[in-house]
Amino acid sequence: MKLFVTPLALAILAGPLAAQAPTDAEKRIADLEKKVDKLTKAQAKKSDDSKDSGFYVKFGGRFHLDSVFFDGNQNRLANGTQLRRGRISFKAGFGKDWVAEGDYDFAEGDASIKDMWIGYQGLKDTLIQVGQFKEPFGFDTLSSSNAIWFTERSYSDVWAPDRHVGIAIAKWGDRWQGKASFFGQAIDDTNTADTNGSDQGWGYAARFTVAPILVSESKAIHFGVAMANRTPIADYSTTTLVPVGNEVYAVDFSGRPEAGKISKAKFLNAKVANVKNYTQVGGEFVGVWNAFSWQSEYQQTKVKRRDAIGTTPAALAASVVDHTFSTYYGQVSWIFGGQRTYSAQDGLFGKVNPSNKLGALEVVARYSKMNQDDLTAIDPVKGGQAKNLSLGLTWYTNKNLRWMIDYTKVDNNENAKPKGVYGGIVNDDFSITTLRLQVNF
Repeated sequence: MKLFVTPLALAILAGPLAAQAPTDAEKRIADLEKKVDKLTKAQAKKSDDSKDSGFYVKFGGRFHLDSVFFDGNQNRLANGTQLRRGRISFKAGFGKDWVAEGDYDFAEGDASIKDMWIGYQGLKDTLIQVGQFKEPFGFDTLSSSNAIWFTERSYSDVWAPDRHVGIAIAKWGDRWQGKASFFGQAIDDTNTADTNGSDQGWGYAARFTVAPILVSESKAIHFGVAMANRTPIADYSTTTLVPVGNEVYAVDFSGRPEAGKISKAKFLNAKVANVKNYTQVGGEFVGVWNAFSWQSEYQQTKVKRRDAIGTTPAALAASVVDHTFSTYYGQVSWIFGGQRTYSAQDGLFGKVNPSNKLGALEVVARYSKMNQDDLTAIDPVKGGQAKNLSLGLTWYTNKNLRWMIDYTKVDNNENAKPKGVYGGIVNDDFSITTLRLQVNF
């Protein structure tokens, strides 16, 4: 009996102790959980406070190393290798509502500021920018040089407004974006010492894009329209064509044949003086559908002249004739082992991200034409006309490294010719082969 009672008593006494032990452990665990939760909330609040009132910066850069070779040319066009782009950039934040970007280029043995702006993003789906950045005109020109399909952009980039100092507001939704801006000159122009009292030029631009079909970032169809208007710098004549002291108000649309800058020869050379302003309009039809993508634009530039100048009837008549020029291109791409992405917020393509360990291979083709001839009865402009057919092959080793080879056949008309040391031979048709090593980080 004693043997039976003793174990029973021990069991009865151990019961409360066993029940008490888990209760204390649970309490200690609960206390620890409260302390962890409190510390987590404090750390989160500290992070939020840092984001709201602190500063962050992210650095990046790129270099594009090119080799360019001309074949079949009659004019003197240089072959060689160059650093086409070498840039250091940054993105910064000042609290949650203010951002900034800067881009500094040191290629070609020179240094220049590309982008340099600050922006306010405290309003929903809105960005207000002040500083130097690209005017909202031209899909190809607005696309990052890290994301363009060929080593060089199409002819449309010859006369696109590009970067100027100004202010802009952008607004976007799930399928659309719009941007309007007002600009002065570029930083390089505003930093140049004024030696003749010339007024700087100014202008405005706007662009609207929509993706009526947007299944995903790799399945989208895009339409866009854009307009830019600009008043040229006043400047003063240093030639005998216009008396010294008279304001020239000239525009220059000269450009190279979709090649790098190893050869400086410009075959298209439309220049017009006594310009009141010039207006550019453009249309975009772009899309991506898995491995296949396409990009096309049409642009027209109309130059409006100022009041008549000169003393003779011929001079008076010639100085007031308006002129119109145009350009268009279309390009297609097929990517093996990767996809191109589309952003409705920017209305632009992003970079290609390979989905294969060996990288991605892209085959591209482009046809482009620019017409800088306007053969009016009075004061005809013979700036030249060129048609290009380009083929390209790109190997994306990874998202930060790609190797490119392009071949372009150039067909110039009788008015397209380079000037000076390059020879000045008209109707010079030739081919261009370009190799590029591109790194971005």
